[in-house]
Amino acid sequence: SKGDEVKEDQPMVEVMTDKATVEIPSPVEGKVLETIGGEGEVVEVGATLVVIETDGDAPPVESHAPRDEPTPQPAAVKVAAPAQRKKGKVLATPAVRKMARELSVDLGQVEGTGPGGRITRGDVEAFVHRAADAPAEPARVERRPAAAEGAKEIPYRGLRKKIGDHLVASKRFAPHYTYVEEVDATQLVDLRKRYRELHPDQSLTYLPFLVKAVVEGLKKFPLVNATLDEERQVIQLHEEFNIGVATATEEGLIVPVIKQADRKSVAEIGQEIARLAAQTREGRVQLEDLRGGTFTITSLGLLGGVLATPIINYPEVGILGVHKIQPRPVVRDGAVVVREMMNLSLSLDHRVVDGAVGAEFLHAVIPYLENPGLFVTAG
Repeated sequence: SKGDEVKEDQPMVEVMTDKATVEIPSPVEGKVLETIGGEGEVVEVGATLVVIETDGDAPPVESHAPRDEPTPQPAAVKVAAPAQRKKGKVLATPAVRKMARELSVDLGQVEGTGPGGRITRGDVEAFVHRAADAPAEPARVERRPAAAEGAKEIPYRGLRKKIGDHLVASKRFAPHYTYVEEVDATQLVDLRKRYRELHPDQSLTYLPFLVKAVVEGLKKFPLVNATLDEERQVIQLHEEFNIGVATATEEGLIVPVIKQADRKSVAEIGQEIARLAAQTREGRVQLEDLRGGTFTITSLGLLGGVLATPIINYPEVGILGVHKIQPRPVVRDGAVVVREMMNLSLSLDHRVVDGAVGAEFLHAVIPYLENPGLFVTAG
């Protein structure tokens, strides 16, 4: 607060980015002269947060909002002025103009990077993303639902809003489709049970097996282990298998990434998932652990339901929803038997992955879950 004495490296404020919560320490020892912005407000990167008076003749020191880096560095970045409408003719194809109309984008405010200043689809998308990150300006006509009498209001801000913005962008740009298939997980349940009997000190879930099975499927269908770079008009096929595992926190779902999952054993993946999940829920996860994902798995565990339509972790092109394992009657060799069954819901970006390819990918994953002994021979 104003008037407080602070020491160098003393924590002053927490700033939520779209990936993690960053704690900003004082760069110097001194007295707080001024604080800018209140709790829950949105500030741009480089905006001044606090002014500190130091001893001696040195001028006051300003501390700034961090960039999206693991260790924030002070930077004197000026706040951008509101976008001004460009004068003259706007160059854009009919398809780009249609896209802009659908997204309520004024092309007069978009900077074109195409030949002769022509506005591309990537320019419009970049403008929308920047607008989502920028503080909202007051609308000329304000329309809001009337508050119900006695209703409790929760601020829609911080990490929850960043997650929401990301999900909206995913649904806006990626045409989703979902393919659902069932899995006979009886052998997987037995294998996990035996493992836990041999290693009672380890809390192994089903997720590590799912990660390994997904990796084997991605090896056979590289289009699913991809991202679409619309600005450059290329599909990037990733050689690394970095699997994001959606983790529930009080603020919403955050996706830490298991890097190079193809090089880790089931036990190692289990330990990595436990470590990242704990750090994520405690708000201590590092930005590096949230970057570089190529495919995502999301699971609600025992509350996994029957099926879902997971939203893709854009700009990835695929996400696998995992549902609860439970005994169900099924037909085997003409007889009705009880097996441990599980459903998988796969959402894909139809621009990159056709329906047949998506189905073939999931059917390349399922054998490793129904016959987990295949992990021993997996290449």
